[in-house]
Amino acid sequence: MRTMKKYHIISVLICLIISVNTAFSQSNPSYAVRTVVIDAGHGGKDPGAVGKISQEKNITLAIALKTGSLIAANCPDVKVIYTRKTDEFIELHRRADIANKAKADLFISIHVNANPNKEATGTDTWTMGLAKNDANLKVAKMENDVISLEADASQYKGMSANDNEAIILHKLQQGVFCDNSLTFASMVQSQFKNEVGRKDRSVHQAPFLVLWKTAMPSVLIETGFITNDEEEKWLNQTDNQAEMAYAIYQAFLEYKKYIESRSKGGYQQSQPMTTQPETKPAPVAKPEVKKDFPQSNQWGIYYGIQIGAGKELNKLTPENFNGLKDVYYVEENGIYKYYYGKTASFMEIKEYLPEVKEKYPSAFIVARDKDNKKLQIAEARQKTK
Repeated sequence: MRTMKKYHIISVLICLIISVNTAFSQSNPSYAVRTVVIDAGHGGKDPGAVGKISQEKNITLAIALKTGSLIAANCPDVKVIYTRKTDEFIELHRRADIANKAKADLFISIHVNANPNKEATGTDTWTMGLAKNDANLKVAKMENDVISLEADASQYKGMSANDNEAIILHKLQQGVFCDNSLTFASMVQSQFKNEVGRKDRSVHQAPFLVLWKTAMPSVLIETGFITNDEEEKWLNQTDNQAEMAYAIYQAFLEYKKYIESRSKGGYQQSQPMTTQPETKPAPVAKPEVKKDFPQSNQWGIYYGIQIGAGKELNKLTPENFNGLKDVYYVEENGIYKYYYGKTASFMEIKEYLPEVKEKYPSAFIVARDKDNKKLQIAEARQKTK
């Protein structure tokens, strides 16, 4: 009898939630992505997952700051908010509160995975929902364990990774947010796979507490496995962190365009990349090329510094690129990617990087082969110096 009564109450709640969601969609015919919250997982007394040479909290912060910097620099109509910008402990419920109080349009939580299987590699992106298997549930419970470090666990009353009915009701309450979360998650995974070359572990759902209270589309990104020696080393390289951040940024641009193109209000789309500076600074001096750097290699591999990207082709003049001379581009999937420097030597391009970063803080090194196909830096460096 109790069971029947329980399910009757749930049915009534479902009807109420559906009617509220319908009313909301009818009263909000237009929608734009104007505020994004970037959440660097863990921090302070909570190191997160720990590898042989690093802690999760430091990798997540580096990628989060780089991601937010790209969005802030290239999307002037978007406000970027961080749950943390330093190594500090932030309770899970406070992270959601930050997003809710800001009335954010998207919540992006960045993490690093761990697994007893040291061979596990690749990226996952998660949304709030029922875990389809024990493995998915373990991932959620691992990330949720941080509440043991919090002073007041009562904040999570009514939330349980083991309460399927509560999770179902939450998903219904979220309505269209769940669909949009899945859409953005798929875009992130596509970028990781196609642009960064990471192993795609797909999009999943699980009951993450950090996503439970957010009142907007929300995802949790696992950027790799700190428990895999090679992947941990890869994630700790600044250039690779920049590539991961750039992939999330590109997914954000794609999602923003998708959401706003469906809006009946006809919001004007922001440009993916702004390369025209407000003033005309003095050109960056090109570092002197050392004679011992190789000018070519047998594989046709070259390195360049990516400084930006966009759907419109900009005139390659110093005035359009903060004074940088000899900027060139590579077109990929309808996106123009702009580069400075072109050399067969990784060590040489590294000498260019600090001065370029003075103009473009989110700039990073990219390797390509003779056919302009992007290579992993580690793969290229195995062949070149």
